[in-house]
Parts: sequence; structure tokens; C-alpha cells
Amino acid sequence: MESAGKIASLNLAVAEATAVAARIGIPEWWPSGHRAGVVIAHDVGTDMDHPLLAALQESLVASGFLTIRFNFPFVEDKRKRPDPGPILERAYRTAIAALGRDPEEAPAQIMLAGFGLGARVAADVIAGGAKADGLVSISYPLHPSGKPSKLQADALYRIICPILFVQGSRDQRCKIERLADLQRQIGAPSKIIQVEDADQNLALIKRSTRTRDEVQDQVLDAVHDFLRRTTGPGL
Repeated sequence: MESAGKIASLNLAVAEATAVAARIGIPEWWPSGHRAGVVIAHDVGTDMDHPLLAALQESLVASGFLTIRFNFPFVEDKRKRPDPGPILERAYRTAIAALGRDPEEAPAQIMLAGFGLGARVAADVIAGGAKADGLVSISYPLHPSGKPSKLQADALYRIICPILFVQGSRDQRCKIERLADLQRQIGAPSKIIQVEDADQNLALIKRSTRTRDEVQDQVLDAVHDFLRRTTGPGL
């Protein structure tokens, strides 16, 4: 997919001795329209260049969104174990700040997004007081794998902005039934998009008749529809 704009590499200084790689996507006619920005974070076991996240950024840039996707420090250090929560949140906040470095080109609206671990960190950042006009949560890890009774959803109760949940029907870290129950309890307006035959990585089960391209298209369409509705007309 060709983006109507450019995607450039940069480094983000998370702490004095810690920097992470990032990709910033700038639309061709930025700033224009509603000046909406989107921050995108990755899951455990992958990085910012996961094919779905790369495709999401390209499609958003083409639609006029200023975007940034970035690595968490543990990826830069080639560690499998994620960083402690405060470090993950600091990295996310650093990425948010990178979109607003130039006041004349800063987005007027900020949407936070994440895949798996990245979705949880995005929710934690919003619950911690960060300004956000919406949350895009892809494969939110609602509970430990195979243990739907042990919810890990405290942050979601403290969010008031709109939330989009995109979840695989076979996700062992987020049973759809448990997410639907939670949806009725949280205060934020939310929507659930179920990806049939997909697991927590949005990978398809062997007997599925769907293709990876179809899954990707479903996810991108859902995110774009949510962002258009949330940011208002003009995008």
C-alpha cells in the first residue's frame, strides 16, 4: 500500500540512557482537517514492524492521520520479558509527546492504540491521566491465557473516552463473553468487533476458510470506521 505522505524513522529518548526506535507517519497535507494523531504500540513477542501495525500506519497516513509507532525498551534490548509497567507507560507517553513537539503541527485530537500488551499499556496511560479522545484496543489481554475468571481490567473502569475492541474469537487471553460482560459495566462507550477463527495474534485456525488478508482488511476497516466516527466529519 502506498501512503499519501511519508513515514520516517526516528529515535525517542525514553530516559537518560534509554532510547527506542520509532516510525512517524506524516500525511501529505498535514496539518489539515481535524488534525487527529494516532499512537500505535506493539505486543509481546513482536515489535513495531509487525505487518498489521505497519499496514495500519500506512493506511492511516493515507487517510490524513498523523501517526507514530514505536518499540518498547525491552525490544531494543532484545529481551523477551516486558519492562515493568512504569517503563512501558513512560515509553508510550514519550511517543505521545513526539507527535506534539511542534505546536503549529501538533494534532488537536489524540487517539491511542495498541496490540496485545500495547493495548493494555495504552489503557493504563489513559487511566493514569493522559489526554486521549479514543482508544483502539486490538487483542486486549483481558485475563491470563485460559483463565477467564481472573480479569485484569482495572484501567478500563477509569476510562471515559470511546473504546474499540478488536478481538479474535479464539483469543485465549480474552474470552468474548467475558469482554461483553465487562462492556456492560464500564462507563466508556465501547464497541466490540469479533474476528472469526482468529487467536490472540489474529492468526487463523487451520480449518478456517478465511485468509490473512481478509483478517487484516477487517481490522483496518473497523479501526478506520471507529476513528472517523470518533474524530468527527472531515476525515
